[in-house]
Formats: sequence, C-alpha cells, structure tokens
Amino acid sequence: MAKAGYGKRVAPDQAPPGPADFAGLEPREAAIAAYIDRLPEGAAIGYKVLAEELPDYGQQACRSALDRLTRAGHLRRVKVHVTVTDGQMRWVTRTYFSRTARDAAWWAAHVRFVRGLDAPGQPSAPAAVEAAVEPQPQPEPGDRAPRSETYGVLAALGRREPRLQLSEGDCVELEHLAGEWLARGVGREQLTQVLTSGLPTPVHSAGHFLRKRLETKMPPSPAPRPEKDHPSEQITGCVIMCLFCDEDETTTTLDHGVCLDCKEAIARDEAAGLTGDVPDTFLARPRAEVDVAARMAELRSAAARPVLPAPRQRR
Repeated sequence: MAKAGYGKRVAPDQAPPGPADFAGLEPREAAIAAYIDRLPEGAAIGYKVLAEELPDYGQQACRSALDRLTRAGHLRRVKVHVTVTDGQMRWVTRTYFSRTARDAAWWAAHVRFVRGLDAPGQPSAPAAVEAAVEPQPQPEPGDRAPRSETYGVLAALGRREPRLQLSEGDCVELEHLAGEWLARGVGREQLTQVLTSGLPTPVHSAGHFLRKRLETKMPPSPAPRPEKDHPSEQITGCVIMCLFCDEDETTTTLDHGVCLDCKEAIARDEAAGLTGDVPDTFLARPRAEVDVAARMAELRSAAARPVLPAPRQRR
C-alpha cells in the first residue's frame, strides 16, 4: 500500500468486470492491467513496486507496460492539492485506473471533476456540443446489439437448470433486475446459485418465478465505506502529471499522460531489448505455468543413473 492519501484510485463509471477485459492488449500488458484492477484503492502501482510484486517482469518491462496502458487510456497520474481537517495543505500523487479505456478528452474532464468543476468523466461544454451534433454510428440491418453480462447470466440458466429455460424476451425483461444484483456486489456464479437452488416442482412459468425471486431476495445496497486514508479533505487544485517522473502538464508537454523525455527513454529501452521478461535463470522462483511432464523428463535425464537389479532373496 502507498502512503495514506496516495496510490491507486478507481475511475468512475467503469464497465463491470468480465472475461473480455483488456482483450485488446498484448498478453503482458493485459496481465499487468488485470493485476492492477484487482488491487484495492490506495495500493502502490509504480513500475518499481510492480516489478517487486510480479517477478516475471523487470523494472524496464513494467515501465514499458505502464506506458502502453497509459496510451491505451487505462491510467493517468494526477497531482492533487488538498487541505485536510487540521488545516494542513499538501500535494498528493494519485494514479487513476479505469478498467474501461478512456480517451484524452475524458481524462481531462475527469481532472476537472476531481477539482469539483464538472460531472465525472463528462466533457466540457464545447466538447459536449460537438459530441451532440456528431452523428452516431448506426448498426447495420440484421446486426444484433451486443448483449450485457446480466443477459448472459440469465440466458445460461437453462443450461444449468432445464426448468429455468428463458426466452429472449424474458431475458430482456429481467435484465435490469439481475443487473442490480451485480451492481450490489453479487458475482455471476453467486447469482446463478441463488436463482437455481431450492426450486419447486414443477416451475410453471420460469420468467414469472425468476422475477419474483429477483425482487424478493434482492440484497441490500452496500453501505459507503469511510475513506480512512483521506478523510474530510478539500481539493483546491489538480493537474495531470507524467506517469514516471515529477513533471506535470504546467511545466512540460504530456503525450497521453507521459512526458516526452520519459517516452524517449522508454523507446530507447525497447530498441535496446531491455523491456522483455526476466530470463528464467534470473527468476527468484519458477514461473506460474510449468510443463510438469517436460520438467520431470528433464530431471530424469539429468539423473541418468543406472538402475541396479533388486537383490535376489536367499533360500
């Protein structure tokens, strides 16, 4: 964990977690992004700390991966000027992470929101006007709209329990109720278990039965957790800073959250081949994925000792 008030912050209005998260990234960047996504707020996510926690990657590899995550719109480092309850004023550094990739305009608007000037993630007035008049792409005739995570949970119930086979219309009607369960912290498997356990015999109408169960067993909304690491703070300033150094947007030019000097240093490391994974011989422990059969064959070959015949028993 970082010092109190610093570290990871979760960006608002993210899509719920799913199997397709970070699918557009390279395997290394996707693995590091998934690791950061699982960390709690306030965790330290600098490239040096990540290299210590993820032994398969060195510092240069983690720095290069964070650069690519920043360019992909998942990370921004922000310097915030806060005044806390005791009247002390200080600058704190926080790294905002978004599971959903955002463009530069969204991140700029988010900084305005942190300062209390705009709604979260909403563009400023001129950008909003441009977005309003820009024509939105329309789906081609015959194309199906993408289904939500909750729709998939409901559609899969019939495979788990034939008595709960739903029609497409039933899934659409119940989608918002199931989505509220996920929004309140219930996982997909837990929701499926609740809906399929203790069924009466027979189930006359799966749609009506599930609606009743979703409504009557709805879990309570989670209580807001107190922000112990930054209580009662008043933000009086906020600027985006380079993800790797102390320069901010008021003193240097940033390209997708990284200053030009740091981008050049990362490019030099990549050109020199310094951003690859740590070689197996330098790992503190074996990698997570090990071919057990091949490893055992290697050990048997290394032993290469003749097998002595068992002694014959005396009569």
